Amino acid sequence: MGSGASKDLTPQVTSASQAEVKAALGALPVADLQKVKEALAALDAKPAHGAAHGPWKDETYCASSSEIHAPRYFSGGWDDFGEALKAAPGELLLRDIMTKEMYDKFKDEKTELGVTLDKCIKGGIDKARIGEKWNVGKVGILFGDAECVTKFKELMHPIIVARHGNPTLPHPPPNLDGSKLLDHTVIDESFVISTRVRTGRSISGFPLPPSISADQRKELEAITVKALGMLDGELKGDYYPLAGSTTYAPKPTGIDKATEEQLTKDHFLFQEPDEPMLLSWRMERDWPHARGIYHNTDKTALVWVNEEDHLRIISMQKGYNVRAVFDRFASLVNAVEGACKEVGRGLEISPEYGNILSCPSNCGTGLRASMMINIPLASSQPDFKKWCADRKLQARGSGGFASEAKDDGVRDVSNVDRMGKDEVTLVNEMIQGVADLVKWEKELQAAKAT
Repeated sequence: MGSGASKDLTPQVTSASQAEVKAALGALPVADLQKVKEALAALDAKPAHGAAHGPWKDETYCASSSEIHAPRYFSGGWDDFGEALKAAPGELLLRDIMTKEMYDKFKDEKTELGVTLDKCIKGGIDKARIGEKWNVGKVGILFGDAECVTKFKELMHPIIVARHGNPTLPHPPPNLDGSKLLDHTVIDESFVISTRVRTGRSISGFPLPPSISADQRKELEAITVKALGMLDGELKGDYYPLAGSTTYAPKPTGIDKATEEQLTKDHFLFQEPDEPMLLSWRMERDWPHARGIYHNTDKTALVWVNEEDHLRIISMQKGYNVRAVFDRFASLVNAVEGACKEVGRGLEISPEYGNILSCPSNCGTGLRASMMINIPLASSQPDFKKWCADRKLQARGSGGFASEAKDDGVRDVSNVDRMGKDEVTLVNEMIQGVADLVKWEKELQAAKAT
């Protein structure tokens, strides 16, 4: 994630050909955020069929504008991107599932909140036009609001099912009973640095972050902070808007920059998006306003407000006590959901798919249970990724989504599945998987010592 104060991001759209812009973008380091955004804007300003249109400029670079739902991104329809999409490199479910007939059927449709299919597929088309370096994940779609799931179901259902490995549907009801967890002491705690459980929630009546306007985001922040103010006991804390945010009256300029940087350094707080997946869907609009973090005194219970999802609910602590982390997580989820109802807001929950969040990958439970563990020998094995995949685990670097694994042997290991299983089942898969992984590491260490 990038850092620093927001800049003037008005794009300098030129008359460069798509090929020229694509080549320039492919050569850019993603860290050069200004140039990346200018190149993206230029790419959108010169569609393949030659017609002039500029929805990105209208949507993205007017901080006060609520006109974020361009009727159509791709005014030339399938001709704008069809050939590039079918030739897109790497894994991309949008390429595999969406046909011209599907696109033509829905291209002029809108949800009640004004979201179009073009909005949902924008990042997947960017990857197709730019290349595999533009890592928007394996799906290629984000939801602009919860209704997109049913409005465009002919496309969304097969993508959801494929992404989640043909899960059992309807998604099961929640299960937050910590007494049903496996005993975490099956894991050798000397290998564990920290434990974390998180989920996301979407508040009803608002577009999701790819489509939300500045005014709507501010309203959502106010509702959320009011709800969070009702938490008590171990969960009682305070809300801290990002440095420079002007939307929260009790802290009208946000937290100071030094505090923000320390929270980020300690892995408690998110930063301004610089990842392709978030940039393609304009998640950085109006940054840093109406975004922030709620945390309790010990920083073991956290809620992110208006990042990739409306809410990210997180329980974390050092060490390997999964039961303590999960019980706090359950209390925090129940408290947040109850507080939202107290202020008259429900959550976006589908009877078929569970919680609806921005990314199809997170729908269902939205739950990611992880342990940061030190496994230098196991992580260096050539079959390490396959070993993890076979056990429904994902191993990341310590920096989060798409982060490169370093040579220090530290890996953030979590469950892969989100849908078709309840929360306890998913956490148990993580516990057993980490126990097996640590056992493998110890066997490799013993073999090396002989």
